[in-house]
Parts: sequence; C-alpha cells; structure tokens
Amino acid sequence: MMNRVVKSAVVLFVCVMLVASGQAQLTRDQARRIDEAVPKAARVSPKAARRVLIWNTPFMDTCPHKGYSVPQAEHAVKLLGEKTGAYEPVVSDDVAMFLPETLARFDAIIMNNSNGPWIRPTEADMPKFEGRGDTIQAVEQLLRKSFMDWVKSGRGVVAFHHAIGGNTHWPEFLDMIGATYWGHPWNEEVAIKIDDPDHPLMAAFNGKDFRLAEEIFQFNDPWSRNTSRVLMSLDVANTNMTVPWIHRKDNDFGLAWVRLYDKGRVFYSAIGHRTEHWWNPTILRFYLDGIQFACGDLEADTTPLGPLDSQSEEGFVSIFNGKDLTGWSGNPRLWKVQDGAITGRTTPENRIAENNFLIWTGGEPKDFELRLQFRLEGGNSGIYFHSRPRTAMEPEALIGPQADFSADNRWTGVLMEYTLRDILAERGQKVQIDEKGNKKVTAQTGDPAELLTHVNLAQWNDYTVITRAGRTTLKINNQTMCQVEDKDPNRPTAGKLALQVHRGPDMTVQFKNIRLKTL
Repeated sequence: MMNRVVKSAVVLFVCVMLVASGQAQLTRDQARRIDEAVPKAARVSPKAARRVLIWNTPFMDTCPHKGYSVPQAEHAVKLLGEKTGAYEPVVSDDVAMFLPETLARFDAIIMNNSNGPWIRPTEADMPKFEGRGDTIQAVEQLLRKSFMDWVKSGRGVVAFHHAIGGNTHWPEFLDMIGATYWGHPWNEEVAIKIDDPDHPLMAAFNGKDFRLAEEIFQFNDPWSRNTSRVLMSLDVANTNMTVPWIHRKDNDFGLAWVRLYDKGRVFYSAIGHRTEHWWNPTILRFYLDGIQFACGDLEADTTPLGPLDSQSEEGFVSIFNGKDLTGWSGNPRLWKVQDGAITGRTTPENRIAENNFLIWTGGEPKDFELRLQFRLEGGNSGIYFHSRPRTAMEPEALIGPQADFSADNRWTGVLMEYTLRDILAERGQKVQIDEKGNKKVTAQTGDPAELLTHVNLAQWNDYTVITRAGRTTLKINNQTMCQVEDKDPNRPTAGKLALQVHRGPDMTVQFKNIRLKTL
C-alpha cells in the first residue's frame, strides 16, 4: 500500500513539474516564433486535397503525458498545412479516430510524440465503441487491425521523436515504424551527419551536416540500414561518446529514415524533444517535406542503402575536433573551420603562388587507414601522406604520395607523387611497382568513367586511404579507385599527413569526420 502511495505521489509530482516548466504550455512568444518560421509554400503542390490527422497522446493513467514539445509541435504542424495549403490538419487525442470509417477520411497521420500504449482504449472510452466490442481487449484488436489495414493500403505515417516509444506491446506497430526505443544517452549538443544528401527529403539542409542540442535516442532491433533508408544519423566522430548508457556496439545511431510498409509510406525523425526546434525554419521545411512524402505528393526513394562502408570504427581516433584547428598547422589566411569542417579557400584577393598545406601535428604515420569526408568547389586538392618538407631544390612545401581529386575530375581517385615518381596509378588501375621502380598495370578496379558516377564533388563524399607494407588503396564512397603494390626500396614509408589547397583557379575544399587508425 505504501509503495502505491509513493508511486502515485511521484507521478503527480512529475505532472506538476511538466506544467510548471512551461513545456506543457504554448506561450504567445513561442506561437509568434513558429508563425514566422513556417515556410510560405510547400515544395510541391498536392496531387489532391489532403487531410492529415495530428495525433497527440491521450490522457493516460493519472498523468496526461503532454511533456516534451507536444503543444509547440501541434501548433507548428497545423500551420505547416494551413499556411502552405499542403494539407488540412485535424487534431485529436480520441482513440475512436482509429475506427475504419474515420481513418478512411485521412491521407496521413502525424504521431506527435505519442508514446505509451495509446491504441488501447480506457474504460472511459468504451461507450464510444458500443456494439463494436465487449471488452477493452476486443476493441484494441479492432483498432489495431483498422490502423494496419489503413497504412498498408497506401496511407502515410509521420512519427516525431518519442512516437517511437508508442505501443511497445504491439510488435506489428514496432515493425511498421522500423525500430524500438533503447534510451537517450545524449541530452546535449551533438553533431549530425547527412547520410543521403541528394535525397529529396534532405533538400532543406543543402547537403550540410549540422550541430544541435537535443535529446538523442538510440534504437534497437528491428532498426537496420537494410530495412530503412537512413537519411541522417549521429556523427560519432564529432560527438561526445563518453556519455553513459550507450548500448549499441556498432556506433551507428540513425536519427531519421523513410521506409515502405506494404504500400504505406513511413517517415520518422528523432528530432522533436526541445521546443526551439519547432520554430527552426530548416527543421520545419524538413518536416513539411516528410509530411508531403507521407501523403504521396513528394516522390522520394525508400530503397535501403545498406550498411555503412565499414561499420566498425574500432581502433579509429578522431584527429579533428570539428571546432578549431587544434592539432593542425597551416596558414590561417587559407585555412579555417567553417560549418564544422576544415575549410581551405583561395580567392582573387587571396591567391597563392604555390600549393599550400594544412599539416597534422600528431605524428608521421607509417601503416594506417584514414577515413574522412570531403567536398570541393573548383580547383584541385588532395590528401598527402608519407610526405616530407621541401628542400631548396623542390618547389612544393611538401612532397610525397597524394590521394587526389579535382573539380574537372582529371585527378579524382588518382594516386601520384608530384615531382617524385609522378602518377603511380590512374583511376581504375591496379599497379605493381617492382624493386627497380618499374610500374606495370596488372588489373582494373573498374571502368574509370563508371567510377566517377559514384562521386559528386559538390556533396560530401567519403575518402578512405589505406596503406600498409607498400600496398596503398584509395576508395571514394566505397568504390576502389586505384591500388598500388609498391616494392620500390626507395618508396616513402612514413611521413607527414596533410591536406592541400592548389594554386590556380579559385577553390574551396572542405574536410570533416577525419579518423585515423594505425595498422
């Protein structure tokens, strides 16, 4: 008896604190901010008049779970429909909305942080279902079937944040959403990477990763990149990974995805706990695009992209903190950190007479695997390794092997040693270099033109450099660009690691998520 009293007191205290904190109230200032942030127009015109159910968690037990940012989100998604004409919003927390004849009126449902077993009616709900079922269990089964039939027929589901914690007793619901909630290790500023920058639902972010403060979830099975098309995920290389309660061993934390469920369209985003996200214009544009996808108006690919190139990050160390150039040395006129990325830039007012380098000061690695992301606007750049400073007879600040890429793609995926042994392998080549320094093409890694179709220099690309005991492999976006087996006793075997800006045309190159593993 005493335990029940204590439990009730705790629940009531939590309810009071939610109201007292302001989280359960939409303030006038918040409403104004949301009004100003809502896009003026939808990305695409609806193919037909759309009606969308905004589903809030109903009152449950002794405490209405109206915490998080439910009122702010409700106001925002109502305005997204009303101001843009993309859909007619209908707000409800009445479980009777899930009867077949009522659901049939809607094209999509927005589950607004709706956690808990909300598909299960309460005793107070039962009069609404007279003649439809004699027990709560019977009515719940009716509503479950109604909802799943509706989704599978081609309707849309949009789920925000802790909607992933709804109906955890119902396996088919969890299968439809694509994941189960497994806690939130982070409630702080984190880095988020765009996994699918060219996807229509990612257009709001312009291909740029970002940082934000949020309660960040981790997910358990059935979450998988094999069954959902992951749009964004936690950037573990630039996020605090020392927080407690991290359960996943693969360091893969998806945060937004799309998927098909039979003919139904499902869009989930974990962002949506903190109130300020609901007056962030970029987030609202992202959410409007997701809602239009769920309604069937914005066409978007749901094909899963599969696992990351190498899911294991075991042994890798981040050598760029995402904030400043600590651990790197270079000309501050040319190198800075912008948008969380190392940025090298030349302009008409900031030209260079010879190539310039940002050098990692953490050592001179020998055998290693380097992983990073890059993008390029104009000009030419590359990743130098096993390099050494110039002498009086050599024109470059550094000389050594370089994993190249260029805006004209002539050098993209090419391994070369400028002023030393010149081109070691063109894109698409496997090359052997014998003990006398003679080079021979022995095989192909792929067609050079076809390999380029996997690279979009305007967007973020993954570059992997692996070098060990004379074998060097360059990969871009998981495509092997070239490979060299080098037995030349005069080859460089260790040296400085650096990033390059090239003399010539104006250019901007960016690097991020830089991780190094000693082999």
